[in-house]
Amino acid sequence: MRPTIKLALRLSCVAFAQLPLASGETLRCGAALIQPGDDARYVLEQCGDPDLGFALTAPASAEGINVYHIGAMRADRWRYHRGPGSFPAVLSIADDGRVQAIEFERSRD
Repeated sequence: MRPTIKLALRLSCVAFAQLPLASGETLRCGAALIQPGDDARYVLEQCGDPDLGFALTAPASAEGINVYHIGAMRADRWRYHRGPGSFPAVLSIADDGRVQAIEFERSRD
């Protein structure tokens, strides 16, 4: 192989290594991309009903000099099985009805 081709290949490998990695906080449902901040109704329209859904309730508190219990925060977690060879996706839906986070389980079904 000629030295100029070798140099060009090395430079392109270095340039490729400098590219940012794709975010793990994106879920593809058909042609739609679901991201944190999207409305839960939009997710249901694009992805359908989740395979599993459950609600989490945690105490909400305000901190200052003292800690005050001011109520409860509710968040839903929706699990989507994405088919063979893909990791299941778990969406956290915040109190305001928007996607808060997207996580992928490390074990396949």
